[in-house]
Amino acid sequence: MSDRPQPSSGDVLYVEARSDGTEATIILVGEFDMTGTEPFWETVDEVLATRPQSVVLQARGLTFIDSSGLMALVRARDAATAARVAFRIDQPSSAVRRITELSGLGDLLRSE
Repeated sequence: MSDRPQPSSGDVLYVEARSDGTEATIILVGEFDMTGTEPFWETVDEVLATRPQSVVLQARGLTFIDSSGLMALVRARDAATAARVAFRIDQPSSAVRRITELSGLGDLLRSE
């Protein structure tokens, strides 16, 4: 797999998980709207089931995110917190920064 994952044709959101045993990384590329929440949640569930010490969302490849995507990120953070797993969003794209600022959820981008 290349270092820069790309959504395949027809896919709005590309989601990939990687793990080194203690830290899991979820890579998001493309447009995160209602159609991407199910594959995202499947990945979050799979990652949390492995009981990592931390989860990092690599979000620099998100070109668009709407309220559905934003709420999925909030729910992922809450699920990680409930599982006592550190959670952070790494290098959020300008789209992620903008929606969190506009919605008053800037704390979502703060590292734990």
